[in-house]
Amino acid sequence: MMKQKVFITGDWKEGADIIMGAMEGSQFEPLAIEINDLKQSIKSKVSDVVIICIKGPSRELTSKITEVRYFNEAIPIFIFSKTVEVDYIVSNIKNGVNDFFVRPFSEKVFIERLEREIHLYQLTKKVFMTTNAGTDFTFENMIGRSKSMQDNFQMISAVAKSHATVLITGESGVGKELVAHAIHKRSERARHNFVDINCGAIPRELLENELFGHEKGAFTGAHKRYLGSFETANKGSLFLDEISEMDVSLQVKLLRAIQERTISRIGSNENFKIDVRIIAATNRNITEMIEENRFREDLYYRLNVVNIDIPPLRERRDDIPLLAKHFLDYYTAKNNKIFLDYANDAMEALINYDWPGNVRELENTVERVVVLHDNTQVKLKHLPPHLQKVDCFIGYTEELKSAPTEARVVPLEEIEKQAIEAALMKFQGNITVAARKLKIGQATLYRKVKKFGLQFT
Repeated sequence: MMKQKVFITGDWKEGADIIMGAMEGSQFEPLAIEINDLKQSIKSKVSDVVIICIKGPSRELTSKITEVRYFNEAIPIFIFSKTVEVDYIVSNIKNGVNDFFVRPFSEKVFIERLEREIHLYQLTKKVFMTTNAGTDFTFENMIGRSKSMQDNFQMISAVAKSHATVLITGESGVGKELVAHAIHKRSERARHNFVDINCGAIPRELLENELFGHEKGAFTGAHKRYLGSFETANKGSLFLDEISEMDVSLQVKLLRAIQERTISRIGSNENFKIDVRIIAATNRNITEMIEENRFREDLYYRLNVVNIDIPPLRERRDDIPLLAKHFLDYYTAKNNKIFLDYANDAMEALINYDWPGNVRELENTVERVVVLHDNTQVKLKHLPPHLQKVDCFIGYTEELKSAPTEARVVPLEEIEKQAIEAALMKFQGNITVAARKLKIGQATLYRKVKKFGLQFT
């Protein structure tokens, strides 16, 4: 496995040697850089993290951090210092430092923090630091770098060359309709019509008419012949979205149309040959519906010749940075705004959220941010409140709820102390992340850590 490169620099050589020793046998490859060469190294070389070793407070450090951030605003920056001054640590964190270590320190915790910070950086750097990230992972109108989506892109390419019926499955909002469009666009039928019908949005009587059409006089109000979707899509593709919502009685007629490749309009005894590629989609578990007699088993097997299952966004979090950047660029241009990218904590919130509404919910969230705010960068505070939710008190809160009534009244200072302890434990002493999750400033957290005599390394 390729090792992650780490630039080590600063005016404290002994500190650099200590850091290099801590990395021995790890997944990191330390590279010593002269402090005066740091800017040029950042510009010309690839690194996953920068560690600056200093003996104590230095004015030069601020300018070096600024230089690094100018050329790479996302790369993690760590400081390793011989001495500690809380105000100095706080000022540098505000200036863009991700974390601060003071001698002596735990090598295990140090490595764990490096791994955690680099994980987010690696997820986002292809979006923020390359110009071709979108094209590398774009397939038709879909975006995905995850293995599951790359596999699906290959399957779409393969099945598009055939005339096989396709059943697309997946939760609401994952992009099933985009898959259907991609299959049609890449097939020999692309020059003919693509017709889509939402079976769950049309009542049974109207849906039959939409699918098969009717003859003049077939029912009250039928003043002229109407061609249904099967005829309109002839030689092309018919996309039946939410197929599981179709009434069972209508499923019989659909099954006959697929089997015999013929249809008859309502009010007619004449059958017409049709050449239509059927693509169906559902967000339901059809096998369960079959057991409950709400979906015909024979129709299911006719539809499920090729199954393409689109995983939910929470199972392919690697795709979130790409999708978020794509939507940000689109809605920024559409609304004449100036957003360029996301702050690290904002992107972390997007990646960590489970997205029950999947890609559709992510898109709506980004659009909302762009419409309601003006900035060059999406900050954590711009995101909806539920994306900023504090998650480190859950266990303690549940403990309070389940405790006897007389035990629930606890001094606020004690609750605060336990909340901070819980956060430090959960994030293994990472002050930067703990402060963010606690929704307090890092300077405030340092003061409270000192006040309560807590340990954070």
